[in-house]
Amino acid sequence: MTQLKTLLSRQKWLAAAIATIVLAALLSVMSPVFLTFSNFQSVLVQASVTAIMAIGMTYIILSGGIDISMGAILFFTSALFAQLMLDTSSYPLAFAAAISCATLLGALNGALVIWFRMSPLITTLATYSIYRGMAIHLTGAQNIPVPREMGFLGNGRILNIPVPIILLLIIFVIGIYLLNKTRFGVFVRALGNSQRSAEETNLPIGKVTITAYAIGGFVTGIAALVLLARVGGLQSGIGIGIEFTVIAAVILGGTKLTGGSGTIVGSVIGAVFLVLIDNGLNLMNASPYIYDIVRGGVLLAAVVVDRLSAYRAEQSLRSQRSARLRETAQA
Repeated sequence: MTQLKTLLSRQKWLAAAIATIVLAALLSVMSPVFLTFSNFQSVLVQASVTAIMAIGMTYIILSGGIDISMGAILFFTSALFAQLMLDTSSYPLAFAAAISCATLLGALNGALVIWFRMSPLITTLATYSIYRGMAIHLTGAQNIPVPREMGFLGNGRILNIPVPIILLLIIFVIGIYLLNKTRFGVFVRALGNSQRSAEETNLPIGKVTITAYAIGGFVTGIAALVLLARVGGLQSGIGIGIEFTVIAAVILGGTKLTGGSGTIVGSVIGAVFLVLIDNGLNLMNASPYIYDIVRGGVLLAAVVVDRLSAYRAEQSLRSQRSARLRETAQA
């Protein structure tokens, strides 16, 4: 039992994995169809948008930041793509412009945080309104259908594997590599652990922060096009509240809200867990109005657990320091 607690404390994503397995087992009892391969694929497709964005959010939170504007970036990217397709009918132009713009908007968030030493929460809350207003101004708040071939990104298959799952796997592998096998990943964790130490060691804080936010913007652009393809067109409600679902997925996956510690694996598992909750509510024929209440409750619980874990770690560190001081005094 002690070994299990130690393992869970070191690999926090395991707790999310165990919770996901338990929830899946409960749902399979409620509905035998749940354990079928086709439903498993369906769950991953549903989770793909949140999971892709959660990978980007992991970098941001690991660096000690947060991005409340992700939903607005998703909406603006969708609006820009749909409007360009309507005006030019050029798929390559619309795709390149949308992804580039999403990346730039993410990088701008990081730049504002660095240049003006602003709180990431306040900065991205402000840019949320700006980006969403830009999207509404661009399209006039109109619903815009997208070409049928666009649906391939959301509903197509390659070797009988849904395209959203393939995109998620590609971004997942690249995300893990960047975080665990590059200097950038080391810098991100170091910055999240202690900005003061990062400054004293001349870590390139500006480049690391802007890159982390740019990655968040880039993957949000990919997620936006997947969601747009699945929905079949631009709708004014796209992206509203999704940033909080993404943050919940990342925190549920074991990433510390204060930064420095977390994994890509945990964030993806957290996204799947949240989709399973939606599936469970659907199986129970719950009112659609209760979904946001449950998601909010899950996010609150995740934050509380994160803070309790941080408090326990701090108390343990203090106890160790006190013990060392007593040993030194006795010696």
